[in-house]
Amino acid sequence: MFRAMHSDDTAVETGAAAIARRLASAILRGQYPPQSLLPGEIELATQFGASRTSVREALKSLSAKGLILSRKKAGTSVRPRADWQMLDRDLLALRLEIGPEHSFATDLLALRQAIEPAAAAAAAQFQDKAAIAVIAGAFAEMEAASHDRKRFVDPDLRFHKAILAASGNEFMMAFGAMIEAGLAAFITISLRHTEAPAPSVPLHHNILKAIEAADPDAARTAMETLLSRTKSNINQDLA
Repeated sequence: MFRAMHSDDTAVETGAAAIARRLASAILRGQYPPQSLLPGEIELATQFGASRTSVREALKSLSAKGLILSRKKAGTSVRPRADWQMLDRDLLALRLEIGPEHSFATDLLALRQAIEPAAAAAAAQFQDKAAIAVIAGAFAEMEAASHDRKRFVDPDLRFHKAILAASGNEFMMAFGAMIEAGLAAFITISLRHTEAPAPSVPLHHNILKAIEAADPDAARTAMETLLSRTKSNINQDLA
């Protein structure tokens, strides 16, 4: 229902979307910790200058994202952090906006390190030629934009999502769609390194070559090498 707002946005959130986003931000910031109760509908309506209908819609949105649980007579409480759907696009973007960036980047990188090497190996083994062609096409655009950070972000994102899609694993494919907002932000952070993005191009090429050669072990190793270098860059730039 809600989305992250940036300085270049011209749209303004209103109604239930604005309420949902502000409440989600308060929960993520710890203003309403797990197990605590949110104010009642009437109080929230007064607080946000909105109708109870808008408040109810906002609460339904937060419930769908695993943030809250509403019970008759017991009120609306914040669920344990383990129940929060942090791969939700809105929550990922909001999490980055709240910060700190280093914590966000290292947490997301740990998840990528667990999934993407396996996805690269699976893509090399599955050998979906059409999907591999998408990876190659994204790499060609990355290579062409190797000295332009702004142009590099989009094909870099598509390169990694294409590998997940080429894995033949439905859950890995879904992972790419779920973390797109966070991954795009992550790539932008990693490109702040003074030498980026040119040095990463051959590392991406090694991944592509291993997938095209149907070599799962080499594809896994190449992806691990790339993510290891990314981790080093982020630690330097966000320390």
